[in-house]
Amino acid sequence: MPLDLEINERFKPEPRTDFETECMERLQPGEYEIYSEKLNNIVLEGKEILTRVGVSGFFHSGDLIVGLYTAKGDLVTAYCGVFLHSVTTQIAIKYILKYFKDDPTVGIREGDIFYANEALYGGVHNPDQAAVMPIFHEGELVAWAATAVHQPETGAIEPGGMPVTARTRYDEGMKLPPMKIGENYQIRNDILEMMANMVSRAPRMQVIDTKARVVGCDRIRVRIQELIKDKGIHVVVGVMRKMIEVAEEAVYKRLESWEDGTYRSVAFFDTIGTQDSLIRCFLTLKKEGGKLTFDFTGSSPENDGSFNSFAHIVRAHSAIYLFGVPFADLPTASGIFSPIDFVVPLGTYLNANWDASVANSPVSNSGTMAVIGHAMAKLLFASGQHDIATAVYGCRGSSFVVAGVNQWGVSFADILANVFNSEGGGARSDRDGIDSWGFPWGCWGKGPDVEDMENEQPHLHLFFKHLQNSMGFGKYRGGSGATIGVAVQSVPALVYQSNSKNHKVPTSLGLFGGYPPATHPGLSLKNTDYFEKAERGDGDLPSDVMELVKDRTIQGDYKVEGNIRFAEVFGRGDIFIGSSSGGSGYGDVLDRDPKDVISDLRKGMISEEVAKRLYKLVYNSSTWAVDEEATVQARNEERDARKRRGKRYEDFVAEWSKHKPSEDALSYYGAWPNAEPTRQIVRI
Repeated sequence: MPLDLEINERFKPEPRTDFETECMERLQPGEYEIYSEKLNNIVLEGKEILTRVGVSGFFHSGDLIVGLYTAKGDLVTAYCGVFLHSVTTQIAIKYILKYFKDDPTVGIREGDIFYANEALYGGVHNPDQAAVMPIFHEGELVAWAATAVHQPETGAIEPGGMPVTARTRYDEGMKLPPMKIGENYQIRNDILEMMANMVSRAPRMQVIDTKARVVGCDRIRVRIQELIKDKGIHVVVGVMRKMIEVAEEAVYKRLESWEDGTYRSVAFFDTIGTQDSLIRCFLTLKKEGGKLTFDFTGSSPENDGSFNSFAHIVRAHSAIYLFGVPFADLPTASGIFSPIDFVVPLGTYLNANWDASVANSPVSNSGTMAVIGHAMAKLLFASGQHDIATAVYGCRGSSFVVAGVNQWGVSFADILANVFNSEGGGARSDRDGIDSWGFPWGCWGKGPDVEDMENEQPHLHLFFKHLQNSMGFGKYRGGSGATIGVAVQSVPALVYQSNSKNHKVPTSLGLFGGYPPATHPGLSLKNTDYFEKAERGDGDLPSDVMELVKDRTIQGDYKVEGNIRFAEVFGRGDIFIGSSSGGSGYGDVLDRDPKDVISDLRKGMISEEVAKRLYKLVYNSSTWAVDEEATVQARNEERDARKRRGKRYEDFVAEWSKHKPSEDALSYYGAWPNAEPTRQIVRI
């Protein structure tokens, strides 16, 4: 079942049809401005309907898109929590058009409903499920509506849909190619029953959320047909095509204004899920005139774990940055990709062979997000756009899965969406990053209230707060991450799992001297006396993870391990601790305003050790008063010490090139240092 490369490479707009040209020429002054915003509002309404009907945490935490596409499958506009789905859904539509339009056993008709979650057919990984509906006018196909949302259970070999221990595609659970699941505006019950059977850890969630996706699509379909009836087909088709071409023309002009050059970035993470190993993501970004090329040659080879990707998934991850930062003011349309090319060599972990597991492809592409954000920030800074030359966010994807039977007797599998949506934002050239900003894969993400989560999930929150020292330090620091502790209650047992990507090496990169964010270990407690202490009203219950580890006022078996944690059973009173990453820092720590350092100290965002050792702050710990003269002296002494430690560049390179990580750390890296393949992967 090889990838259909012809379909998967068609992420740029299809050629304009004669009818689209006619429709654009017939647009009257003001119609584009009015009705392009109308189309934006239509997809927003579709999103509101979608989130009100769906029941899983991701419907409410932002891992979704609701989009409108042309008759040929090109993205016109989308309401995005996660921009990457808006790009990949194009592939599913174009697949349906290529293979089913003229197939008498399938066809494309008014009222049809299609569905897909298979990465080989343009998806990201099979938790991301998409519903697609054609939109007709007088018997002619004129557009498509689509909704895509991450589903936190797929029936894989582990709960949560992103199995850490997956080694091939056969371990990943339900994998549906684009297929028709309904006709005449009705979903087939036998298809729903098939899905429920495949996703039997959470069948109710699967069925309801499938219907929610379809309802979101249908609302867009209804509104587009109403708009056509009100304003005519020429206005709707003309505006849709013009939105694509406005984006295309604006990107060309913007690229022309940027500084030509080659910008490089490299990032690492330290696991393939089942085994620790350095993995390298290497980007060479070339800007020439009105063209931008992202070249990932030099990235580590594919592996036999679940940390792999396909080339179209890499392109989709670029949309997170491109749509969200340099082109955020343009239509969210496929025209943005017209002047942009990608080189993702086959056989790298970013473009693995068809039988590889890509269950954790978003985690794998955390490196992609880090190097794109880092290289683009250098390009933008060189081009004078300092205001959007931003250090990257945490890029860790703090995915903590909980599964079992809840207090209402319902089987469930879900992700702790509050910590998931609480990673720190990257620092900027003139300000700190936002604390607990959101979800790195999405432009917005809501951390639900703990009370709401406790109503749905049978555990109690010990704490949920900012995590001290979790951010990257600098002249402007990254935003803080968060920490969470939950204790099983109301049920005999739950299963917890973590598939974050690092616990030793930070993937995110600081910018212009800023520090990367900290990495965090995994922590759990079993056989505790927590509820006994709570019932007694003891006053020494910990309020954060630092107190928990330092004071150990809760009795139990403490376990500190890597941040990748396989599925494990926790009994009543057992405690699971999770944490999210902070954002990266910007600029030299010695340039940070002492008042900002004191403010962070007083809020508990940083420790005294960080203030003194890194920021070289001298202050009175009783009054919080800064000794400005002593601080200036301490910082000048550190600058002098840096000069003494400094070396000529060629001397540094000669010495640094002698170093090499241990062989254990290079198990899946590839040959040192350039990451060429060193093993053959055979999957059966």
